[in-house]
Amino acid sequence: MEADDSKELPPPSDSGDGTYTPDDLIDLVRAIKFAHPEMSMKKVHKEISGAMANADESYAFLKEVKLDEVKKVWKKALKNANKSSTQKSSAEEPVITINDFQHPDDGVFKFYTVGDGSVKTLAENYSKHKAEAIVAAKLKEELKKYTHFFLDVPAELSGKSPHQALISFNDNNKALSSSVDRTSDGREIFKIQSAKLPPGMEHMLTPMLLYNNGKKSSTFLHPPSPDKLDEDDGGYMKIKQMISESGTGGAYGDSGGQKAYFYGMITETEDGPNVVSIDTSELAPSQRW
Repeated sequence: MEADDSKELPPPSDSGDGTYTPDDLIDLVRAIKFAHPEMSMKKVHKEISGAMANADESYAFLKEVKLDEVKKVWKKALKNANKSSTQKSSAEEPVITINDFQHPDDGVFKFYTVGDGSVKTLAENYSKHKAEAIVAAKLKEELKKYTHFFLDVPAELSGKSPHQALISFNDNNKALSSSVDRTSDGREIFKIQSAKLPPGMEHMLTPMLLYNNGKKSSTFLHPPSPDKLDEDDGGYMKIKQMISESGTGGAYGDSGGQKAYFYGMITETEDGPNVVSIDTSELAPSQRW
C-alpha cells in the first residue's frame, strides 16, 4: 500500500515577504520540468531559489526554499506531470500567426510577470514562456520558406520600357471572381506568370506578374541586375525555376508564357506599400483562373 504523499509534504513557509505552500512548490516543479525535462532535482531547486526568486522583488521569498522541500514534493509533482503539462500548455499556448510573429530585439523572451508575488502566476508564466518559445521557433523556421515582395510594383521601374514580352491575360475567363481564395490555414493562392520570349532570347530575365484571384492584389517581380546575379536576388530566380520546371502554359497556351500557383499571404503596412510573402517550398494546386 502506497503511503499518502500529503504526509510527506512540508508545511507552508513564510519568509516575511510572501508565502509558499506545498501545492505552490508542486506547480513550480511541474512548470520547470515542462520547460526543462532534463533538469535534475538539484537544478530545479536552483531554478526556484535562484532565477525565479530573483525575477522580481515580490518573489524574493523563494530564496528560502530548501532542497529538502523540493525533494519532498518531487514525487507528487512528477506524478501525472505529462497530463498536467499537456492540459496547461494547450490552454495557455498563445494563438500566433506568421504575420504576428516578431522576435524580441534582444533575443530574450520575457516571461516573469512583474510582481503580484503569486507563485501560481509565476508558475503559469514560466510554462507560458516555454509554449511561446516553442511556437516562435516553429514560426521562425516556417518563415525561411517565404520570400517577400512589395505589392503594386509596376512593370516599368526606371522610365525605360522593359522588353515587350507577351504575358497574356484571359480577361473574359468566367472563373474570375471578386472573392479571395484562402486555404484552411488562412493563406491565399497567387498566380505568377513568366513572359513568352521570342526565339533566341529565352534566357533573358524579364519581370514576372503576380496576382490573386480577381486581381485585387498584384505586383511585378523584377529580376536582379545583371551585375548582381551572384547576390541575393530576393527570390526571383527560385520562383522562375519553379515555374520553368513545373508550370503550365498561360491563358493562350505556350504563346502566353508559363504560369504556376503559389501559397502566400499579404501583410499590410502603415506607411509603405503592402508586402506579399510567397512560399517557395512547394507549389499550390493548379487553379481555373
